[in-house]
Amino acid sequence: MKLVHLTLFFFIASLGVQVKAQAFPWEIFTTRTLKDVDMITRKAFRPDDSMFLATKLLETRAEVTFTGESRPISETRKNFIKWWAGSFNYPKDYPDLYAREYLYKEGDDEYWLPTEAPITKYFDKELRPKDKMILYLISIGAYRNKEKVDCVLLVEEYQLPKPQPPSVSK
Repeated sequence: MKLVHLTLFFFIASLGVQVKAQAFPWEIFTTRTLKDVDMITRKAFRPDDSMFLATKLLETRAEVTFTGESRPISETRKNFIKWWAGSFNYPKDYPDLYAREYLYKEGDDEYWLPTEAPITKYFDKELRPKDKMILYLISIGAYRNKEKVDCVLLVEEYQLPKPQPPSVSK
């Protein structure tokens, strides 16, 4: 029976790898706030856990404000991404896509989120600080960092919001 569960687990995990290799699956992302994703991930993290590796990725589409600030990912976060990717059979180089995290704002709340390197090369061309943008991200879990719980949300893609047509006054 354990072999059946293990086989089913690896089959489902491999589906994520196959989706990653295909065109980006925009349609699977649900509109949420970063605050909601953070709260849902924290609820799944039990008080006695040191880490929680998510199996349900909470694929999220969230509108945020770009700040233009970035920094290298901490070693602890980088290791967490490696553990998660290794546990779910992602390609060995998958964690290497996340070398930097960017600061995004949602209202007054700030979030440092690891962001895929291939998409960041467009930031300088398409974005200025304080620009609105739509992030497509996944929640891969959380870990305890001293007394704090650190939720890890990975930005996989982004779009610029569609311009609103000018309002016509009568």
